[in-house]
Amino acid sequence: MEKLYPLHEACRILGVSLKTLQRWDKAGKIRVVRTPGGRRRVPESEVKRLLGVEKPPVPQERVLAIYARVSSHEQKAKGDLDRQVESVRKRFDPRLFDDILVVTGVSSGLNDRRKGLMRLMTLAREGKITDLAVSYKDRLTRFGFNYLKAYFESYGVKIHVVNGEEDRKTAHEELVEDLLAIVTSFAGRLYGARSRRKEGVVRQVREVFEAAGHVPGAD
Repeated sequence: MEKLYPLHEACRILGVSLKTLQRWDKAGKIRVVRTPGGRRRVPESEVKRLLGVEKPPVPQERVLAIYARVSSHEQKAKGDLDRQVESVRKRFDPRLFDDILVVTGVSSGLNDRRKGLMRLMTLAREGKITDLAVSYKDRLTRFGFNYLKAYFESYGVKIHVVNGEEDRKTAHEELVEDLLAIVTSFAGRLYGARSRRKEGVVRQVREVFEAAGHVPGAD
């Protein structure tokens, strides 16, 4: 049977006054029940919900999500995306999972609004996956991996970084592209999106990379 808190105890745990709790009750923001004797009580599940510590739904089955990402449609056309998926898939025994989902994307690792990433976060929040696998950390995100790791783990999802076979030259080129994107973004904020000074800064940085042979397509 679920634990029921007296109103004063619920107020203490939630850090609110009795008047606030009563106002929430009238507004339907909290569920208050009555005992057979007519006394009002707050269910423990309601207290946890308001505290944000309610446990997420856990799938009855073990479901693996494989996530693969490339930065350009050219890479996808060359088969890099498919190879990335297979390099991860072959590292797992399918018999250990009830289902395996594949989520892919063509976008920069700096884009934190990627559809694929948003879908993975939704699947985790809804308790529809138990495991998430990527070939390298930067496939999931270029920066802030630990924040995403903490997010998924809070919903009971384990992240596997398998370090599968990957064209390291391609990964290096993607890093250069992301660095150029950062320079472009900050130069635009400093000098204006259409400023000549902004274009000059970006051009100079690109020339440095080209001179070092780090820009795709550079001689």
